[in-house]
Amino acid sequence: MKPKHIPLKKLALAVCTGLGYLATSTAIAQEEPQTEQEVEVISVTGTLIEGVNPVGSNVIGLNQEKIIEQGVTSATDVLRRIPQMDAFNEVPENTLSSSIPFEPPQIRGIGGLSGMATLVLLNGNRLVPVGPLNWVDSSMIPASLLERVEVIPDGGSSIYGSDAVAGVINFIPKKDMEGGEISVQYGMGHGDYDRIDVSGGFGHSWDSGNLVAAFSYGDRSAMFGKDLDYIKEDLTAQGGADYRATGCSPGNILLDNTLYGLPGVDAGNPNYCSSYDNQSYYPEEERYSLFTNLNQELAKGLTLDVLAYYSRRDAVDYDPADVRTSGEITSDNPYFVAVGDETANTVAFSYEDVWGKAGKNPSVYEQWQVTPTLTYQLTDSWKLKGTLNYGKSESTYNDYKINSEAQAAALSATSADQALNPYDVSQTSASVLASIADWQEYTLSKQDLAEVKLIANGELFDITGGTLRAAVGTEYREESFYQVVDTGMIGSPSTSSVRDIDRSVKSVFGELYIPLVGDDNALPLVQHLDVSLSARHDRYNDVGSSTNPKVAVTWNPSEDVTVRGTWGTSFHAPALADLAAPLQYELFLPFSPFRASDSPFVPDFFKPSFLVGGASEGIKPENAETMSLGTDWYATDELRVSLTYWSVKYEDRLDQNAGFFFGPSYYDEEVNQDYFILGPTSADEVIAKFGDLPVAGFDSLETMFAVFGAPYVVSDQRKANMGAYEVDGLDYSVQYFTDVALGELDVNFSGTYIMNRDKENVKGAGFNDTLTQGDFNSPISALNSVATVGLRNGDFYVSGTVFYRGKAEVGAETIDSYTTLSLFASYDINMDTQVSFNIDNVLDQDPPFRLIDEGVAYKSMGRFMSVSLRTKF
Repeated sequence: MKPKHIPLKKLALAVCTGLGYLATSTAIAQEEPQTEQEVEVISVTGTLIEGVNPVGSNVIGLNQEKIIEQGVTSATDVLRRIPQMDAFNEVPENTLSSSIPFEPPQIRGIGGLSGMATLVLLNGNRLVPVGPLNWVDSSMIPASLLERVEVIPDGGSSIYGSDAVAGVINFIPKKDMEGGEISVQYGMGHGDYDRIDVSGGFGHSWDSGNLVAAFSYGDRSAMFGKDLDYIKEDLTAQGGADYRATGCSPGNILLDNTLYGLPGVDAGNPNYCSSYDNQSYYPEEERYSLFTNLNQELAKGLTLDVLAYYSRRDAVDYDPADVRTSGEITSDNPYFVAVGDETANTVAFSYEDVWGKAGKNPSVYEQWQVTPTLTYQLTDSWKLKGTLNYGKSESTYNDYKINSEAQAAALSATSADQALNPYDVSQTSASVLASIADWQEYTLSKQDLAEVKLIANGELFDITGGTLRAAVGTEYREESFYQVVDTGMIGSPSTSSVRDIDRSVKSVFGELYIPLVGDDNALPLVQHLDVSLSARHDRYNDVGSSTNPKVAVTWNPSEDVTVRGTWGTSFHAPALADLAAPLQYELFLPFSPFRASDSPFVPDFFKPSFLVGGASEGIKPENAETMSLGTDWYATDELRVSLTYWSVKYEDRLDQNAGFFFGPSYYDEEVNQDYFILGPTSADEVIAKFGDLPVAGFDSLETMFAVFGAPYVVSDQRKANMGAYEVDGLDYSVQYFTDVALGELDVNFSGTYIMNRDKENVKGAGFNDTLTQGDFNSPISALNSVATVGLRNGDFYVSGTVFYRGKAEVGAETIDSYTTLSLFASYDINMDTQVSFNIDNVLDQDPPFRLIDEGVAYKSMGRFMSVSLRTKF
C-alpha cells in the first residue's frame, strides 16, 4: 500500500493543533487523504494492527507541548480540560467515606458503581486498580512524564475487552530522551492552599537501544471549605433549608422537636456551626512516582521493551463530622441540665475544644507495575508480540471516630470522674475522653493484576485498494482483591470483615483492516474507503462470557473530506470489590436529607438513614451498544471542521435503587416500594422485610438502633443488574492555524452537546430524562465547550482558554452555566530552558448556586496561580 500524503500547511494544522490541543475532538489518528507530504502514524490506541490508524474513530489527542501549556501536574488534571469528560472544569470530589483522594476518569459521565465504564491504559496496557473501590488512579501519572495522551470516546471492547464502554484513554510516557531535564512548579490558591511539584528524568541511547528514567514528587496542603467563600449552608433566605450542623461547641439540647441553645438553654437562640469550614475539599497530600522505560535489541529481529513504575501517595483527610455527635443524657449524670422538669433529653455537641476542629484521617496508596514486551520479527511483514503485565497495589485508611458505646456509658454515668459533660467537654476527665476517642475504622485493601498477551499482526495480501492486514491474539488475565475492615477500639477491633476474591479471564481476539478503495482504484466521490472488522471473546470464571464485535469505516469522498463511522458492542465486568461486598446493614448518614414530601424537617431530618449494602446474587456483566458517525472537513489549508454524532445504549448496569436522590417522588412510585421501609420502630420490622443480616460496626441491628435511634428510612441498596442508559449527542471541533503580523496564531474551539440522556434506575420503572431531572440529584450539562486562542512570537507564547459548562436542570431547579478563563504565558530563555506562568480561573468565578447543602452545583478551587521552570542538561 502506498504511503499517504498531505500538504505542508495541512500537516502543520494536523500536528500543531489537531494533535496539540486537548480542545480537539477530531480524528488526528485516522487515515488522512492522499497528498504530498508523508504523515507518520503515531497512534497506538484503538487498533491492534501496526502501521495503520484506527478506522472510523474520533481520536482526541494531546502532545507534550500542549500538556505543559495547561499548567497541570497529573494526568487526571489534563483530562479535566476535555469537554467529553465527566469532571470537565470541576475540582474532583473527595470521597470522604473512604478518604479516596482521586476519582476515576469517566468519559461522558457514563460511569458505574462497579469500577469504571472508561478503560484507562498506560502505553496500551491496563493499570492495576488501587483502593477500596477497584478504581484506577490515573492521577499518579505525572503530566510532565507524558509524551502524549489519546482519548477515543467510543466503545472499545472488541479490542480491549471489559471497561471500554464509554471509551478508552491511553497515557503514553516518554520513550526517547537524551540527557536530563528537570521541572519545578509552585502554585497557590485560596486560603493557605499551595503545592509544589518537582519532576525530572534522564535518558540515554546506544546503538541497540535506549533508556529513560524519570521521577516526580508532589506536595500540597489541604484546601478547606472555609477557603471557598462561595459555600453557603443556611439557604433559608433562598427558600431552602438550613444545613448547618447543630453538634457545635457550645451545643444544643433537643427536646420535643425544639432546639435549645447552650449555655443559656435558649429556644430562641439555637447554636449552628458550619459543616464544611474545616472539611478538606482537597486532602493534604504528598506523592512520589518513579518511571523507567527500556528498549533493547536482543538479537536480529528480537527486541525487549520494559515499562515499570512505582507510586506512593500519603494523604490526610480532615472531617469535622468525626468530632461531632449527639446522645441522650439523664438526670443520673451529675452534669445534667434540664430545660424544664424532664429527667432526660438529647444533647448535640462537639469535641473540638479537646480534639481539634476536625478529625484527621490518614491514608496511604501504593502501587507498582512492570510490563516487559518481547517483539519478534517473524517475516518481513509479520510481528509476534508477547507481553507480561504484572502489578500490585496496597492502600490503608484510618478513619478515627467516636466510640459510641463509651460515650453512651459516660453520658449515663453517675459520678463526675466517670461522666461526660456534653455542655463543656473540657470539664470531662482525661480518662473518659480517652475511652471515647478510642475507636477507628481501619481499611486495608490489596489488589493484584497479572496479564499475558500474545499478538501477531502483519500483511496478508494486496487487494485493489491496498494491502489487507490482520491481527490475532490471545490473552490470559488474573485479578485479585483482598480487603480487611477492622472496626472498634484501636488495637482491638470488635468486628472485622475480610473480603478475599479473585478471578481469571481467557480471551481471544482479532482485527482485519480492509482498504477497499485506494490510490490505484480511486473513483469519483470515493478517493479512499477503508473498513475495519474486529471482535473479541472474553470468558470469565465468575460472571460468564461476553463476545463483542465492531465494524468501522473511513470514507474519503475527496482529499479534503473524511466521513467515518463505527458500530459495536462493549461490556463491563462487575468489579471484584462489588462481588466481594458483604450483605449487611449499614449507617448511611446520621441524619436524613432525602425524605418524602410530607416529612417534617424536625424531627425527621435529625433521624439516621440506614441501608442494606452488598451485592445481590446472580450479578452479570453490563452490556452496551455504541455507534458513531462523523466527518472532518478541511475547508481551507488553515481551517479544519469536525462533527461527530455518537450514541451509547447501556443495559444491565450494576446499580442501586437510590432513587431518593431524585426527590420525594421516589417514595410514591410503586416500583420502589419493595426497596425501603419508612419509620421502623424496631429492628424486628426491618429484619422481617430485608432479612437477618450482619451489621457493619455493631453486633446486631438492635445495637445500631440503640446507639443512633430509630431511623427515618432503611433503604435496600444492594447492587444488581437493574439499570440502563440511553445517551446520544454531538462532538464538534473547529481549528484554525495561520500566520499573522504578530506571529503564529492558532485558534481551537471544541465541545460536546448531549441530545438525550435517559436513565432507568430499576427495570420496569421507565426512563428518566437526566438532562431535566439530574442524575443521582447531580446536574447534567447538555453543552460543554472549550475555546483557546494562542499566539507564538519567537521565544514567547501566550494563550487564553475559556471553559464553558452549560446550564442544567434538576427537576424544577435551574442551574446556571459556568464559565471560567485561564491564561498561560511562556518564555524560552534559551533552547534548553523555559519559564511559564499559569492563572486558572482568572476572574475567580464562583460555581453556580444550587439549593443544596453546600449551596453550589459544582466544586471549584477558585483562582489558582502557578509558575514553572523547565530546563534540560
